[in-house]
Amino acid sequence: MPLIMGKNSIYELLHFNSSQILCVYTCQKEGELIRELNKKKVKISFASKQKLTSLAGSDSHQSYVAEIKSRSASNLKTFLQEDKERSLVVICDSITDPQNFGAIMRASECFGVDALIWSKNRNVGITPVVSKVSAGASELLTLIPVSNLGESVRQCQKEGYFVIALEKRASSESIHSFTFPRKAAIILGSEGKGIQHLLSKNADAHIEIPMHGRIDSLNVSQA
Repeated sequence: MPLIMGKNSIYELLHFNSSQILCVYTCQKEGELIRELNKKKVKISFASKQKLTSLAGSDSHQSYVAEIKSRSASNLKTFLQEDKERSLVVICDSITDPQNFGAIMRASECFGVDALIWSKNRNVGITPVVSKVSAGASELLTLIPVSNLGESVRQCQKEGYFVIALEKRASSESIHSFTFPRKAAIILGSEGKGIQHLLSKNADAHIEIPMHGRIDSLNVSQA
């Protein structure tokens, strides 16, 4: 069964869909979250901090790890067939750092992104660290892992999505002057290698965020 960790992640899922939580493991016996879990009649199992660290594979669990029901991954074809007048999709290309991926999920959920697409083979998956950093967004967003990112981009374009590569290059337009179409898919690349050449080449437009300080780039999750 999948696991999530951290207070915020569990709070969000508790309020959004408490039936998704099978059991919460914790070393705490009182507190606001414990009271909320009891109100929702969620099973609580007490465990040592060492046990929680072992379960989560991380010591940043904030004394809470939850076992949750498996979510079925959404299908790109099905998603694209939905009748949407306006839509925003984020495509992650080779985001391997769980902190970055979780932060991208959190920002995407906050800004009303309709779906997050990434490669199963070239991207970090949904881990307890990702779920914690996402502050519950990993359980709220429409998530679409795919086998071939290039083909998925072409499918999006075929269904009317304007694909935009977020990267600094000579032809990139400032995000401040760019007019976003009603249906857009934004590609975010890895911090080390950026967006794959083929994805960049096939994008419909390239945009950048102008820098005004002495540091010339943003972390991908900040961007």
